[in-house]
Amino acid sequence: MSSLDVPLTLLDPRGGWINAPVHVHDLHGRPVLLYFWTERFASSQSQLPRLQALVREFLPRGLQVIGVHVPMKGQDARQAMNTNDIEATVKRLGFHHPVAVDDGSMAQAYGVQGTPAYLVFDESLKLRLRVLGDESMEEALRPLLERLTSAESTSGASAP
Repeated sequence: MSSLDVPLTLLDPRGGWINAPVHVHDLHGRPVLLYFWTERFASSQSQLPRLQALVREFLPRGLQVIGVHVPMKGQDARQAMNTNDIEATVKRLGFHHPVAVDDGSMAQAYGVQGTPAYLVFDESLKLRLRVLGDESMEEALRPLLERLTSAESTSGASAP
């Protein structure tokens, strides 16, 4: 499977959801930003504010945003899957979009080997972009998000 052949239908965390569950059938017709993060990412002074700014900008334009919390290397599995702890972190960080709690299987299925990682799917749920731990995350994501959330794109035109 190439890096752009990963279907969004793999979205199925075993650990549960925070804020709201997401069902893949609800995502058709909307571009999706799926991002993977850990506690280490949550404390990042550079990545997190830039991600939150992108979410604030593109969410009202039809972008569906889904966070996936993955365990850190060496972290105890029970601690990594403790939805109460993760929910407190999500609340403290001000995330209002759905967050999946992953046991590591989603990250593995999507080929994510480190965090942060960003996957952008178009309105037909085809993976269009993968950015893995890149400091230029905003520069990589913004042009595609602009195209996918433009009036032409949301009226049925497909992004390249």
